[in-house]
Amino acid sequence: MSTANQSVSVIIPLLNERETLDELYERLSTVLIELAVKYEIIFVDDGSKDGSIERIKKLKSSDTAVRCIRFRRNFGKSAALAAGFSAARYNVIVTMDGDLQDLPEHIPLFLSALEEGYDLVSGWRHDRQDSLTKRISSRLYNWTTALLTGVRLHDINCGFKCYRREVLDEVMIYGERHRYTPVLASYRGFRIGEIKIEHSPRRYGSSHYGVGRVFGGVFSLLTVILMTRYTNRPLHFFGLVGLMLSGAGALIDLYLVYQRIVHMQWLTNRPLLIIGTLFIIIGVQFILFGLLAEMIAFSYRREDDYSIVNADEEEEEAAGAASPGGGKRGKETVAR
Repeated sequence: MSTANQSVSVIIPLLNERETLDELYERLSTVLIELAVKYEIIFVDDGSKDGSIERIKKLKSSDTAVRCIRFRRNFGKSAALAAGFSAARYNVIVTMDGDLQDLPEHIPLFLSALEEGYDLVSGWRHDRQDSLTKRISSRLYNWTTALLTGVRLHDINCGFKCYRREVLDEVMIYGERHRYTPVLASYRGFRIGEIKIEHSPRRYGSSHYGVGRVFGGVFSLLTVILMTRYTNRPLHFFGLVGLMLSGAGALIDLYLVYQRIVHMQWLTNRPLLIIGTLFIIIGVQFILFGLLAEMIAFSYRREDDYSIVNADEEEEEAAGAASPGGGKRGKETVAR
């Protein structure tokens, strides 16, 4: 693997991971030194209460490549990643969790995938070392996300990812949107890849996974779908829902009219009449809401709602394709 022009920022958001930090740092720095790249390690302490910050400060005092960002309280993983992205100085950014379930030794695999032409590479924990409940919910979550977004990744929620700087310059992270960075990047036209990685059992501390994160993920998924597929055409989303509800209500009411006219049945004791009428009213409201959203979207529509490839990079690729022995490599990169 060629790492001649690569410089790597490793961002590690953490919450109460004091026991893992020394080993994580040793293994991570060993891998990065062997790669012979310019690097930095950014620990983002998301309001830890177990003394993690003291361990980080100790590492920072002995290695100038270690940097630290400390939150006053727990703001969440998206905020931690956003702070790390903003502070990162290098052109390749790796994110990984601080619990040692992600193996630092896999970083060369991510960098190799970038060399193949990808802009974002996501890890796939194909043999996940977590509880059965967590594995089942994760598979359901990944299947649903792939179905609704069209981004076919086996493990979109994996925190072990590698990015080119250009991706993070265009994709804004907040709330719970860190889960859907590949979806947002794909929408902007970046090339998304996935590699299989090993997953280790958690040795220290406890998982921060909870029911609240499930609901947060569901709501964020809906937000991402609206902001990718329907940003400039909200009526297509709300109008479709409205037409479906209104159509269902109309069919119900037509059926009741048929029952009244043909079979002479009284409708005053039929709750179905109220349901059908309510569906029609709610459906019309959805359509009107979609029209209002269209007017708002038109008012705030950006003229530069697109993503372009740097012109200098295009010229370099063209020159590479024209040079002796460079044609095949150039075509492979463009194909991706």
